[in-house]
Amino acid sequence: MIGTGLGGAHAGARLVEAGMKVLFVERGTRALSDNAPAPLEQLDAEVMIDGKGARRVPTSISAVGGTSVVYAASLELPARHDLEDLEGIPHPTGGWIVGYDRFIPYFSEARRLVGISGTPNVLCPEDRDLFVSPPPLCAGDAEICDDLTRRGYHPYRAHLGIAYQPQCQECIGRECQQACKADARQPLQRALSTGRSALLSGWTAQQIEIDGETVSGVVVSRAGQEPVILATDRVVLAGGAIGSAQLLLASRSTEWADGIGNRTGLLGRNLMFHLSERMAVFPKHRAPLGFPAKSLALRDLYLRDGARMGMVQSMGLQADYGNILMHLRSRFDAGRLRRARVLRPFLRIPAKVAAGVLGEARVFVGILEDLPYETNRILPGSNPLEPPRIVYGVAPELAQRRHRFRNAIREMFRGRRFFFLNDDIELNYGHACGTARFGRDPRDSVLDADCRVHGLRNLYVADASFMPSSTGVNPGLIILANSLRVADRIVAAR
Repeated sequence: MIGTGLGGAHAGARLVEAGMKVLFVERGTRALSDNAPAPLEQLDAEVMIDGKGARRVPTSISAVGGTSVVYAASLELPARHDLEDLEGIPHPTGGWIVGYDRFIPYFSEARRLVGISGTPNVLCPEDRDLFVSPPPLCAGDAEICDDLTRRGYHPYRAHLGIAYQPQCQECIGRECQQACKADARQPLQRALSTGRSALLSGWTAQQIEIDGETVSGVVVSRAGQEPVILATDRVVLAGGAIGSAQLLLASRSTEWADGIGNRTGLLGRNLMFHLSERMAVFPKHRAPLGFPAKSLALRDLYLRDGARMGMVQSMGLQADYGNILMHLRSRFDAGRLRRARVLRPFLRIPAKVAAGVLGEARVFVGILEDLPYETNRILPGSNPLEPPRIVYGVAPELAQRRHRFRNAIREMFRGRRFFFLNDDIELNYGHACGTARFGRDPRDSVLDADCRVHGLRNLYVADASFMPSSTGVNPGLIILANSLRVADRIVAAR
């Protein structure tokens, strides 16, 4: 199992529970038992957007448990149209090869495994699972929720993998030290406790070895040591949509001259992210904001006149002086005064004034669905130890949908103090997906329905690479559910 994030840890635990032996290979060195850990190591990529100069961007975390260690624990259920081609709602790819009804049992099991907290989303008829009751809303969030409901919207308590133990701080964007957040370390620990699995941390997979139609081994390396070949009868890639694609592209042989799974040139292409629209929303009458912070979600903008938009949810942050200053600096850097750099430090003054006058606000984010384009891709590279290179172009239809999405958000929060915290396009690099899509035909997909690489008997993928479309929700639940499904297919095929 290459990678120990949500996909790798849950798939590995499932295989171990079925009686198989699993070796987890993780490039991160953080031990599961560290109580006072050093800073987490970020993994970067060289990203070029719309042909502009490449810049280095953090895209994931190198640690046991992967990026889930610091994720926001959003485990939202996708809608049927996210996976299927419906009347009046055409799917951008014609629909996933595995339909919604076949995924539903795995969505439900995944929610049960993590003990999902929240309340049902009444706009999704399939949303019937039982939830752990979340803490009561603070006064500020309750005011926002009640006002939206009166105006005909349908806010609900966000679906989170958070147990809300005593002294819970939600740990959004940071590690949870009391196992309150359902990150990948919990299933990994469960697998390791059986004695049928082991963890090889601090080693990076560099190349996959092929013998005919079979993977025979994986070359792994560690700083200061000679590479080692791990012999195996099955390999599951779970290094993320960027990491897994980079490894496959780097694994070249006589049979796979352009990288494993890349005979039709699709590997690494169709890269998708979500676009993030961050906004500060102020409670009326300065109603106090407190815990919990990541509290509300809405699906009212999920579809607008047949166009795929996305959901709106609170981020677990409050818009204070620091956030307002960051917003003002962004506006300054994009405006006519950007050449007068001497003025930039004085933005602290209006930021402090605004924070004092407006009071604290809740930060919400709109998640706009991205669509697959072959030109958005991970470029082939020679070494997975180096940052991958990403090329991304903002399609005209995406820019148009973004404009409509922002207008719909303005209407949603009409009548209260509110402003966007970003003007430029923001890609959510933590939601990368689609670089090795699954499908029926090897000519237009990299994986088959079981997420096995076309043309190979024993190489599977259990991360967001398989997704043909990004959907309108955070990918966490989809990754988790599909990893359970892939593990079941491996068990059935042994």
